[in-house]
Amino acid sequence: MKVLVEVGEALGAERLIPVSHAHVSGISIFNIGVSGVELLEKLVSMNARVRVYTTANPYSMAIEIPQFFDEKIVALQRRVVELLTAMGIDESSFTCIPYALRRPGYGEHLAWAESSAVIYANSVLGARTNREGGIVALLAGIAGRTYEAGMHLDENRRPSLRILVEVPATSIWIASAIGLYVGSVSKDIPFVSMGIDRDPVAARLYLKNFLASVATTSSLPMVFIENVTPERIDEKELASLERVSIDRKEIENYIEERCSSTLLLGCPHLDLDEVRYVLRKLLTNEVSKFFNHVMIFVPRRFEVSDDVRNLIIELKRRGLEVALFRGCCPVVTDLRNVVVEPLATVHGKARHYIPKLAGVPCCLVNAL
Repeated sequence: MKVLVEVGEALGAERLIPVSHAHVSGISIFNIGVSGVELLEKLVSMNARVRVYTTANPYSMAIEIPQFFDEKIVALQRRVVELLTAMGIDESSFTCIPYALRRPGYGEHLAWAESSAVIYANSVLGARTNREGGIVALLAGIAGRTYEAGMHLDENRRPSLRILVEVPATSIWIASAIGLYVGSVSKDIPFVSMGIDRDPVAARLYLKNFLASVATTSSLPMVFIENVTPERIDEKELASLERVSIDRKEIENYIEERCSSTLLLGCPHLDLDEVRYVLRKLLTNEVSKFFNHVMIFVPRRFEVSDDVRNLIIELKRRGLEVALFRGCCPVVTDLRNVVVEPLATVHGKARHYIPKLAGVPCCLVNAL
């Protein structure tokens, strides 16, 4: 409570408010290190327990493919998961898309610490959360409260720039490229008008990647998306905003030549419907001509359905090996001992962070 109060006071909050869902980030052993494990050990020794529904971000790949990592790293990563679940965090979560496990309602107050989830909750669901640090989100889950500032207040949820995107978001890579550009030109919350696929699964997938990319090249916690964001904007207020247009030339600046025979999918994680969607796209786009392997990242709770299993078998028959990784994330993993070549991806978030955090090159390609 002391930490939450002091953070709130520093940000001008006048009181604490209840939250219904906390989401903790930064649980990779490559992020928190031994000192982070010691902090979690101390909290557990003090019988700390979350008092609201709490989920956690993906852990590193050390648990999923331990043969590539030092035994001490694997043991420490497993200990992090044990300590978090001992405090009551949903043991089936470990995903960057907590809204796939529990969908927050409009106006609901949250304490989330994953940038791509925060911006999705504020922009698409109409929930309210700041872009918290991992420790603050964990403490909010234990206290059941957060400070009332930032995105929890109406006056901070207003756009200051209007962006017209002249390129429809018709693929994951285009949506990602648009997001990378929007984030790079937006200092405050923008109001974005762009075309979105009418297919509900495709639309959700494109929005996720657009917003995750915005949050990658900016610190924005929210984007107003025309006909998507449930909060309304007065026409006079909208008309007064400065306008910026984005054409295809600016989007194409982000596309690169294929740099790898391995395609990375699931950054943010994919749910079951989205896995079906991308597997079918892989079949129809004949991606096997360009790639030999596909890595797909999904929540820990993910269960393979019969139709997904059949799609994977058919892709393998065509020469494309598909591997599913549950509960982990390549971005928060030291990949230098895992992959021997760069990675290709259609996700702006992966393209931005993997070279910086995972230590291997990555290119954004036109594949899906």
